[in-house]
Amino acid sequence: MATLRKSDMAGRVASKLKGSKVQGEASLNAVLDSIQDALSSGDRVVLTGFGSFEVRQVKARKVRPIRGGQAGNLITVPAHKRVGFAAGAELSKAAN
Repeated sequence: MATLRKSDMAGRVASKLKGSKVQGEASLNAVLDSIQDALSSGDRVVLTGFGSFEVRQVKARKVRPIRGGQAGNLITVPAHKRVGFAAGAELSKAAN
């Protein structure tokens, strides 16, 4: 099992489009920027068959750190937002 980096994905996009690696990188960047812009404005992004991205609100909570000088004491993790991803049916099927 290999790890694909952004440049590897750009090369794969370029080969699918029968273009240069520069064109593949530009295409990949355009898609990623569009997803990022939509999420930053609070929209949900649904790519049918692939999956959906959305910004989720995480509540503040107390946790026990397992390392450092505070180990064993409860510290508060403040409320924050994070990006969630749910795989679509086709992606789940391909992974299995």
